[in-house]
Amino acid sequence: MIKADDMVLFVLVVDEGSFSKVADKLALTNSVVSKRIARLEANLNAQLLYRTTRKLSLTDAGRTLYHKAKLAQLAIQEAENTVIGYGENMKGHIRVTAPVVSSDLLLSTAIAEFCKKYPEITVELYITNRLIDLVEDGFDLAIRTAELEDSSLIVKRLIDSQWVICATQNYLNKYGTPQTPAQLQNHDCLIYKFDNTSSDLWPLYEDGAELLLPVSGRFHSNHLSAIKHAALSDLGIAFLPQALVYNALQEQRLTQILQPFTRKRMGMYAVYPKARQPDQKLKQLVAYLQDALKDKEAYYC
Repeated sequence: MIKADDMVLFVLVVDEGSFSKVADKLALTNSVVSKRIARLEANLNAQLLYRTTRKLSLTDAGRTLYHKAKLAQLAIQEAENTVIGYGENMKGHIRVTAPVVSSDLLLSTAIAEFCKKYPEITVELYITNRLIDLVEDGFDLAIRTAELEDSSLIVKRLIDSQWVICATQNYLNKYGTPQTPAQLQNHDCLIYKFDNTSSDLWPLYEDGAELLLPVSGRFHSNHLSAIKHAALSDLGIAFLPQALVYNALQEQRLTQILQPFTRKRMGMYAVYPKARQPDQKLKQLVAYLQDALKDKEAYYC
């Protein structure tokens, strides 16, 4: 039978490049390390390492096993890190930055609940739609809602947020309910402006293909909540995250339209810099936010 400990030991031997370094690290003898690797090879019926007096090198079988075993080792470590600290008295300070809407919808409440659960952890939540340089500005964690290409960041997906097109029934009764994307061009659409750019191209789907539909309207804002309130005031048609208007839709204060043509989803991510390895309290906060979002999944999806 193959022992998991032998697999972990094999990964360590490859990473360290010698039996003696691993023996010193684990307070074992060279003989014990060598025998355990030999036992793993016997159990697998394959040679994993070429041994010379100067160095170790991987066989083809060893190379294949190393990559798979390394992934398993990382998964085990992540699982261990996730649960370590549940019973510990964690302390310290966490600086978090998050966009306005995410904070308004859930994050502020979830972080407050996290602080109640861990009374010796303090959290500073800085709310802004501006992209923060985490390292330069000294933040431990950012919550972001766009695809990220920065390789210096570690990214964990929290949830995907569905977007919906909606308006009040009063507006639709007065001006008509669009049945196709093209008919939106005959309506007042409420335009979201982010970072001085106007989102007047709405991503829709028609006949199985993506369509970037130009829309126009008299009301523009850089705040999604302002767009929502304008829609509730019968001012026009809005394209908004479902979570932001979930209650208004359930209460029929807003009506969803053009659902077959709407597939826009935006990911919400927890982001931290690779240069600053996350400690246990930060991992606990991210896990707590994931659980809080999962409990509200109906709002987002």
